[in-house]
Amino acid sequence: MARKAAWILSILLLLNTGVLGVYNGVTELADAKTPLQRSVTGSVLLYGLLGIAAAAALIARHRSAVWLALAWTVVVTYVASTATLAYAEADATWGGAIAGGVGAALLGLGVVWCARVGR
Repeated sequence: MARKAAWILSILLLLNTGVLGVYNGVTELADAKTPLQRSVTGSVLLYGLLGIAAAAALIARHRSAVWLALAWTVVVTYVASTATLAYAEADATWGGAIAGGVGAALLGLGVVWCARVGR
């Protein structure tokens, strides 16, 4: 029962970040001024596409769900740890950036685990 709930939550998380990532990545590309901002915005679009693909693979219980979820985790972790530094330079702290990255990585690793055991 707990594995099924984790599997469903993983799919919902991937779909949510996937749809929002594609939407935000496309609509915010013009607002990115610095190279770091462009890398974050491009990465948001990338994790959107990876999230949708990983969710589809997880639903189908396909082997590719594991590596797609892992790639999604890497990109989400990058964005979570870099976005504040890119867009709020004056107010950003390294502690906040690290905490965001660690939190995203832990959630991502949970999704990877679900992809691995859910097959």
